[in-house]
Amino acid sequence: MKKPFILVLLIVFHLGALASGPDSLMRALNKAIEDSRQYDDKKLAEIFNLTNILESTAATNQKARYDINLRLFEAYKYYNYDSAFSYTKHLRRYAEEQRDATLIADARIKQVFILLSGGLFKETFDSLNTLNISGVLGPVRADYYSLKGRCYYDLADFDDDGLRTASYYAKANACMDSALALYPPASFDHSYYSGLQNLKEGRSDKALSQLLALIQSKNLSFHEVALITSTLGGIFTSLNQPATARDYFVRASIADIKSSTKETSALLSVATMIFKQGNVKDAALYIEKANEDASFYKARLRKVQIGAILPLIKEQLIKTVETQKQQLVTYLWLMVLLVLLLAGVTLIVRQQVKKLKVAKDSLLQSNLKQQEINAQLTEANLVKERYNEQVKEINRQLLEANKIKEEYLGYYFSIDTEFMARMEKLVNNIEKKLGDRRWEEIKLLLRSVDFKKEKEELLVNFDTTFLRLFPDFVTQFNLLFKPEDRFMLKKDQLLNTELRIFALIRMGITENEKIAEILNYSINTIYSYKTKMRNKAIIPKDEFDRKITQITTLRYDAPTSKADNPTI
Repeated sequence: MKKPFILVLLIVFHLGALASGPDSLMRALNKAIEDSRQYDDKKLAEIFNLTNILESTAATNQKARYDINLRLFEAYKYYNYDSAFSYTKHLRRYAEEQRDATLIADARIKQVFILLSGGLFKETFDSLNTLNISGVLGPVRADYYSLKGRCYYDLADFDDDGLRTASYYAKANACMDSALALYPPASFDHSYYSGLQNLKEGRSDKALSQLLALIQSKNLSFHEVALITSTLGGIFTSLNQPATARDYFVRASIADIKSSTKETSALLSVATMIFKQGNVKDAALYIEKANEDASFYKARLRKVQIGAILPLIKEQLIKTVETQKQQLVTYLWLMVLLVLLLAGVTLIVRQQVKKLKVAKDSLLQSNLKQQEINAQLTEANLVKERYNEQVKEINRQLLEANKIKEEYLGYYFSIDTEFMARMEKLVNNIEKKLGDRRWEEIKLLLRSVDFKKEKEELLVNFDTTFLRLFPDFVTQFNLLFKPEDRFMLKKDQLLNTELRIFALIRMGITENEKIAEILNYSINTIYSYKTKMRNKAIIPKDEFDRKITQITTLRYDAPTSKADNPTI
């Protein structure tokens, strides 16, 4: 049960990777085709550099020249048939001079690979059948068997006649078994050819699992990515999932273009699939690019495959162009008719405009008179509204002043009454103790008077009374500052020093001397607090005090009772 679960996870992951949408993949492919000249120029620069190195390498240094020829072969391997084949001759000549069986077999295998890429099946099998690999090292033997297996796979797919196909597949699988026994298990070649063999033998699920895991590998070359994604496209085609198959073929095509691989079938597959879906424009672009690459490489098999679909796409493209041409002619006639209709309508409109102009002039005079009257009425209404607003503001200020006076009269009467009662009690106690000559108790009694506590209670009662008048003062005050500069009062704290200063300003006490006297601070301290708060405000400094005086959330309708008055 574990393997199917892992396979499902891999498929979901890769479908998610393709979730950017087919449109974005198609745009990426179109961009790659547009930039293909840049990728080819990079390839040519690499080849030019290697050629210069080869020319500057002494003829006597055969080993160095062999290594450079090998690198040039790898550069041309998927880029150009003639040049790649030419460099295999250099490799073979050096190998034969060295009489090294492994190097000779390696050079001949590379020649066979180029023959197969060019679509020369007969020459490919003739060369393979005469190639002696006895005494050849394991890696080269592995390449021989994998190449021979690929030849039989390609031959089976090309014939596809139901008679010889099965025997070709059997021979191909036998060759792949031999190759897989020689490739290191953790190598790319072992993983890829194992997946390919499972695919050809009908084990699509296992092949899919292997290839999806392989494409997660790091440091894959563009060509290796193209091999894997192209094969995955074939698997999803066999699973009847054309949309997913097309996305993998598109990814393979992009990788081929970026690696300047000209011998490829991925772009042909994309063109064929989207042509069947009705996308003739892009199909024509892709088939032309595929045909151009196949011609450049001299890939005969690809030319045959492209030749089967290219005329159909071009025919449909011509039909599409003809249809668009007919539509354009129809649109042109419709435009002519529309212009004629517009000309007739224009004449009628001009006549109506002349009649309307006369009526408009007479109406204009009436409108001007009406506008004058309306302007006068509007001005009168504005004056009336301003007067009403002023009256309302005056009434509000009077109501607010009365409410403040009422609250604070009650507040100070309560303070005074309480204070007098406490003083009377204190005086009586002192007189009594004086009569009894209890001097130490008198001292203790006097020391019991805590003026600091009295001051704090006085401020708390002030805060309580003020917040009864302005219950939303702290909230509205905080709106004048950035969130990080707003006050967060402690639990049971009504106002802090800064808020108390501006509460007194809201009450109409604006002199620093008076505020300092009430709060028992120095004048400089009060000035410093006010300046700091104005600097932090999000409004201009000269607007700050005016905004403070505009804070009004008085509850005018709330009755004032004796119980509402604060006490000390």
